[in-house]
Amino acid sequence: MALFDTADLLARIKREVDEPAVSEEQGPSDASHDAYWYALMTEAQMHWIGQMAAYAPDEAYIQELLTTADGGLTYTFSKEPMGGSTEIRVSPTGRLMFPGPEWDGSSDYVMDKVGIRFPNQKTKLFSNGPWARYVPMPDIIDVSHQPTLSPTWARILIVHRSCILWARRGGLRDPRPFEDNENEAWFGRPDGTQIGILGQLRQKYFGQGSAAMPQGSVTIFDLGSG
Repeated sequence: MALFDTADLLARIKREVDEPAVSEEQGPSDASHDAYWYALMTEAQMHWIGQMAAYAPDEAYIQELLTTADGGLTYTFSKEPMGGSTEIRVSPTGRLMFPGPEWDGSSDYVMDKVGIRFPNQKTKLFSNGPWARYVPMPDIIDVSHQPTLSPTWARILIVHRSCILWARRGGLRDPRPFEDNENEAWFGRPDGTQIGILGQLRQKYFGQGSAAMPQGSVTIFDLGSG
């Protein structure tokens, strides 16, 4: 077991819901019961990768070479993109391509369900491209598949969300304690004494992109002159 791997997340969930080691319904290593938790963990990870794609996409992006199976008519992603922006470049360091409608011949490409195509059914071949930067839909979580939510320390959110989903099933339990845990982990303490994961991510990427601005390029406007 490693920190925030599948086994660790499962153990944390069972502690949070105070699940007994042995009960009348299951033995101490009931694989079918663990599979139930894995399904909730998969759903929870899907939720939080979607949130990361909106609030901190740099943690979730991958970069990959798109492939074609029809001579350059279409290019496909290895996985379905989720939220956040999808960037397509002609090569790993080439220019950014711009999407548009299928009928606009000046567009670089048209987004498709599983990839991209080109206006007016044109074919395009690239020497080393196109390359995509996007947030992919994650795989399942189970005993053979590890969670992929990044950063690793944010995977505690999978634990809290799994417990929320469990509590909401059938309306038999109160999800509010688990919702409170999730909100505190994500937003921090309401009194501002502790920041949450969202605040940590915003600090982590504070000023990103400002390096593109030349030093000393700040313009001061004289609002008092007319």
